[in-house]
Amino acid sequence: MLRRFAPSVLILLAAACTAAPKPADTAADDKAIREIVTAWNGYIAAQNDSAIAAIYTTDAVLMAPNMPALSGHDAVRQFWAGFWPAKPDLKLTTREVMIAGDLAVESGIYSLSMLPGPDGISTDNGKYLVVWKRTAEGWKATHDIYNSDNPPPPPAK
Repeated sequence: MLRRFAPSVLILLAAACTAAPKPADTAADDKAIREIVTAWNGYIAAQNDSAIAAIYTTDAVLMAPNMPALSGHDAVRQFWAGFWPAKPDLKLTTREVMIAGDLAVESGIYSLSMLPGPDGISTDNGKYLVVWKRTAEGWKATHDIYNSDNPPPPPAK
């Protein structure tokens, strides 16, 4: 009977003695995402909506306030291109990056100033979350949502 179970016992013992998997290098992933955000700020300053759209996955979802969610590169590119006439000065600042395998969540703050619009708002400050996914091309944004810290404008009279 012992002979019959000995191979199974040896396999179980060998499996128990194997080394644990090497932990992921989250510091390198954190750095990579922060570098993308730095490039993103440069693309905003250069008004390069195509480069910004390339940060996102092809099926990414952008959830801006007061409008339906947008999906896909072309919709994301058009969203960003819509900012350029207002001459935005937008800065994204990463506060934290939490990494779990091939997914990461970045939280941050933004500051924005631009030419006044019809509602008279010319400055804004707020917060954002971006969900990142590791792809063959590196980290890409899959979901992007932000909202303002400013109070809503007063109702129209």
